[in-house]
Amino acid sequence: MPHVQITWVEGRTPEQKRKIAERVTTALIEDGKAKRENVHVSFHDVPSTNYAEGGVLVVDQKRTP
Repeated sequence: MPHVQITWVEGRTPEQKRKIAERVTTALIEDGKAKRENVHVSFHDVPSTNYAEGGVLVVDQKRTP
């Protein structure tokens, strides 16, 4: 039973998560020969104050649009 855990900085909508869960599930069905009912996807949304990239908290990073 495949379980995919996605950990990222919070901010995605439920609709975005639905689409991602479906795509991940489809990939495991098509390429991993998994059964749909056995694929589990979980999302772990981490506040930007609790997530760092390159040693810098995401909340402190300057982002370009």
